[in-house]
Amino acid sequence: MASSLLWLTPLLSFAIGLAMLLVRDRRVLATLDVAGSLVLLGLTLAITGRVEQGGPVSALGIFRADHVTVLFLVLIGLLAVAVSLVTVGWMRRELARGQMRAERLRYYYALVHGFLATMLVTVLADNLGILWIAMEGTTITSALLVGFHGDKHGLEAAWKYIIVTTIGISFGLFGTVLVYGAAAHAQGGVLAGAMNWSSIVAIAPRLDPGIIRIGFIFVMVGYGTKAGLAPVHMWLPDAHSQAPTPVSALLSGALIKCALFGIIRFHTIARAACGPAFSQGLLLTFGLVSVVVATPFILAQYDLKRLLGYSSVEHVGIIALGLGFGGRLGTYAALLHVINHGVTKALVFLVAGDAIGRYGTRDMRVIRGLLGIAPVAGTLLLMGVFSLAGTPPFSIFISELMIIRAGIAAGRYVILAVFLFAVVTIFAGFIHRVGQMVFGTADASVGREPEARLPVLGLLLLVAAMVLLGVYVPAGLDRVLAHATEIIVG
Repeated sequence: MASSLLWLTPLLSFAIGLAMLLVRDRRVLATLDVAGSLVLLGLTLAITGRVEQGGPVSALGIFRADHVTVLFLVLIGLLAVAVSLVTVGWMRRELARGQMRAERLRYYYALVHGFLATMLVTVLADNLGILWIAMEGTTITSALLVGFHGDKHGLEAAWKYIIVTTIGISFGLFGTVLVYGAAAHAQGGVLAGAMNWSSIVAIAPRLDPGIIRIGFIFVMVGYGTKAGLAPVHMWLPDAHSQAPTPVSALLSGALIKCALFGIIRFHTIARAACGPAFSQGLLLTFGLVSVVVATPFILAQYDLKRLLGYSSVEHVGIIALGLGFGGRLGTYAALLHVINHGVTKALVFLVAGDAIGRYGTRDMRVIRGLLGIAPVAGTLLLMGVFSLAGTPPFSIFISELMIIRAGIAAGRYVILAVFLFAVVTIFAGFIHRVGQMVFGTADASVGREPEARLPVLGLLLLVAAMVLLGVYVPAGLDRVLAHATEIIVG
């Protein structure tokens, strides 16, 4: 039963997407969306329980769930539920504004669940070839969603996304082939489990370090492109800004984390084969470049969704820094930051979507007085931005503080100094810009419709996680994080 959950979870999400193609009624589609997301979250929690009780679970020779997997699984499930609840109100507004046509709703919902299915396969894949194929699948489904409205800027962003990430991920394929070649050579040309990560990591100390180093460089470029690590991040701000708001939340909250999952899998192999210095050094380089590159773009940005896109580049860099500082503390902090950023960024994108819908623009110079016309949205936007800026008592402050401690323990003082300067600068810019949006007086033309209960429920689900993880890490999550850390650091 436990093993069947591994293939049943993505299959169910895919089946729900196919079923939606047969439905035309908006209310039925919304009900299927919410119900399907709730079932998905339940299945991910069930898999987590099985892994907690009996250790890693495998299925069909290509799927596997361990403690690293379940962290990403539960994040995807949680965001799916929150996004589906908020989509109910968002979709109603989009239809009223003429931004979405009723006859296309079924295609939108089907693509969203297809997107979820490909992300689930990505993090459940034990076979590194299947992981790569699933990552390409996420590109296809999410690119169709990025350009779903069919306008010039959306289609341009979708094509840019496809071209950049497909070229990038081809490097990941070459890195995968090199790692498999090293594993096959170490076994005399025969490797039980073919390209399975669990088989390769078991013999990793016997792999040729030279081949693994080259392979990991290709993997960092390939999967780093999909994760939005600078300098191969150029698709991310465009895709995040042009995608429908719920899709932006999934792109930033979940998709780029799936690419990080791929990097973590290869990082684990590289640590065992070459020692920690090489892969950690590469992660530190990409991480610091990402934070530094994102800083001026965040400060100079007036497009709200593009600003949030560049913020994702920054935080993916912070996760890479945590992994690069290494040790148990740095790795634990990086994994915790995956959860913290995923929850917080999804929240901020969804609230930003509400503001954009009311004001009819993404220009932050026009958005004023949000707190007065939408008290819940204004308050949650302020809380989410304070969290993104690393302010206590919110969750991101905790994981960033742990990453700083890991950097001190590793003696990386120059990198820490540059990182802290960038973070403080971004904090000032964020608070200044968003403070102007939230406070002040809104124009009379701004939409003042009451905030719907169901979308607010989805937002409050994310807020609860964001606030809770800022003051306390539940014992169950701490255990999973600790076990996942042990898997990575060996």
